[in-house]
Amino acid sequence: MEGEKTFFVVEDHTLTNRGIRELIQEQSGYSCIGYAFSKSESLEKLTELSKEGKLPDILILDLFLGDESGLDILREVKANLPSVKVIVYSMFAKPGIVSLALEGGADAFVLKSAPESELFTAIKTVLGGETYVQQTLVSPLFTYRTIFDGLTRQEQVVFKKLIERKSRSQIAKEMNIVERSVDNYFTRIYEKTGCKNHEDFIRKFGE
Repeated sequence: MEGEKTFFVVEDHTLTNRGIRELIQEQSGYSCIGYAFSKSESLEKLTELSKEGKLPDILILDLFLGDESGLDILREVKANLPSVKVIVYSMFAKPGIVSLALEGGADAFVLKSAPESELFTAIKTVLGGETYVQQTLVSPLFTYRTIFDGLTRQEQVVFKKLIERKSRSQIAKEMNIVERSVDNYFTRIYEKTGCKNHEDFIRKFGE
């Protein structure tokens, strides 16, 4: 049918992936034209759909795919397939995560624990050309931004990488600095954010 809306799901849990697909198809009538469980699979399938001129209107994206980050998929899709609207559908929605997703180009952010109607509101909103953030997630973003703005530029870089669950060695390599310098950044960030350690930081900003 001409004009029929299509979607693609990226979610690493088999039952959840299937449930999302069935829910959207049954409730909206939109057509699922693909799904994937990992970064490589999703990008490969989306590239193939692009070559066929069949890109989905919407990408429903989980943020944590085992050891992989959905943020990497988000950034690649927005850089190479900008017509695709990306709705982040995540269990994790602390303000640091939401902020990184929006910064990466997400068109919407919805918690998996929200009522199903929230997801459909997000779908309708992004198809209308606007962005959508679940209302309960908005206020914490302002508090987060105040804390984030109080960090130095380099501390902000490390802060974001911590939220993405990157290891000490990964951060050192990506920033081309020694691991001891990374530790020093960790210490200053924890002090400025009132966190006791890495676990406390993730609980506060990255879950």
